[in-house]
Amino acid sequence: MLTFRDATSEDAALISHIYAASWRATYRGVIADHYLDRLPDEYWVPSLRSWLGSGQMYGLLALIDGNAVGCAIFGRGRDEGYGDWCEIVSLYLLPEVMRQGIGSALLKELQRIMKLDGYDRFYLWAIEGNQLGDAFYRKHGFIRTSDRVAYRIGGRDVADIRYILL
Repeated sequence: MLTFRDATSEDAALISHIYAASWRATYRGVIADHYLDRLPDEYWVPSLRSWLGSGQMYGLLALIDGNAVGCAIFGRGRDEGYGDWCEIVSLYLLPEVMRQGIGSALLKELQRIMKLDGYDRFYLWAIEGNQLGDAFYRKHGFIRTSDRVAYRIGGRDVADIRYILL
């Protein structure tokens, strides 16, 4: 049975593991394989502890029969001009549970929570070339914008694209 619970800074290692497993499965061909192969499960622990421990961001875990299979980090928009929007910093699932409706349920639950806090507009950044992510967000009404941030990961050019939901 799918349930949700708030994530805390004590869940940072668990969430970072979900991130890393998802990256390794999802970003093949987008991010250099050698980078993904060396990506440690603990990579995001410091950032997650900071976000969740400070209250800067909220975390939500998706659980099946009590076992964490997905997570979302979200909160007040951090980008200039988006302070009254909800920013979805991340939404990741373990590869073995992708395409089963869990991501949709997780997205719906985080939107419900943030609407209770007064947010009715949402945005996120997604790595360009992630066709699964692009299809998922478009299916849920997000619109791809022309906002783009370019950077390098593992020696390869990568870009994040902003998606919005009004």
